[in-house]
Amino acid sequence: MHLEDKLLFHESTKQSVWQTLKAVLATNQPHQLIIKPYRKTRSLSHNPLFHLWTSEISKYLCANNANFTAEQVKEMLKHTFLGYEVVERIDVTTQKPERVRALRRISKLDTGLVMFLCKKWNAGRLAYVVS
Repeated sequence: MHLEDKLLFHESTKQSVWQTLKAVLATNQPHQLIIKPYRKTRSLSHNPLFHLWTSEISKYLCANNANFTAEQVKEMLKHTFLGYEVVERIDVTTQKPERVRALRRISKLDTGLVMFLCKKWNAGRLAYVVS
């Protein structure tokens, strides 16, 4: 098992899940088990749509003397609407793990949250950014 694994628990997968749980228990290390309803992750079509939006917003901003690249717009949108999560990184000099804040990743959102954000962005919630 990795530091963190996600398992899809369903009637058809219960044997493999049980085998995984037995292996985890054999480590004699405490683990946290979270069970929640499965939600489908965002589709691949969300990616080009989001990148199209960031590109168009960037073009608009550049045309209005606010020179932000599509990548900068993407980071600003993530900062404004997704926020941050605490992640673990290894310090290259000390080789020790550190907990740091990082922008949430769009690729980890489920389809419901992606659509909510798309509607929020599309509804003009970005007016203060582009005006």
